[in-house]
Amino acid sequence: MELDRPLPNPITPEAKPFWDGLREGKLLLDSFAGIKLLGTVQAGWPSPAEEELADVMNLDEYLIKHPEQSYLIKVTGDSMIDAGIHENDLVIVERGRNPKDKDIVIAQVDGEWTMKFYEKRGGHVTLVAANKKYSPIVPKRELVIGGVVTAVIRKYK
Repeated sequence: MELDRPLPNPITPEAKPFWDGLREGKLLLDSFAGIKLLGTVQAGWPSPAEEELADVMNLDEYLIKHPEQSYLIKVTGDSMIDAGIHENDLVIVERGRNPKDKDIVIAQVDGEWTMKFYEKRGGHVTLVAANKKYSPIVPKRELVIGGVVTAVIRKYK
């Protein structure tokens, strides 16, 4: 079964520093700067709005509960598009967290890395894409969970 453009194999030269750092527990995510929070905006019907400084928000604190266990990785492929995760998005992943049913995980399946929904029924784990053109993946030999996805970051421009 072909996986949707898996994450780099840990033994390739360009991926080695990333996976080595992950195994050594190094923080692989640079800090976001504090940014001004101006309030809220209506996403339904338009409403009158006034620009007012509501607070200063640190995106690190908002997005990352456990920075010492978190890393950032760039998405390739379209297997998670129906979950709102697109090519070139960044995902924040938390290591050391036991995945729950329906969590999105970074996983090594039979030697290949991928990002999918984690589904556990009884003692069997299946990794499921959020795109109907990809079949579910049932590990044949091994499954290693690299972490649970906790946030998605998308840059529009």
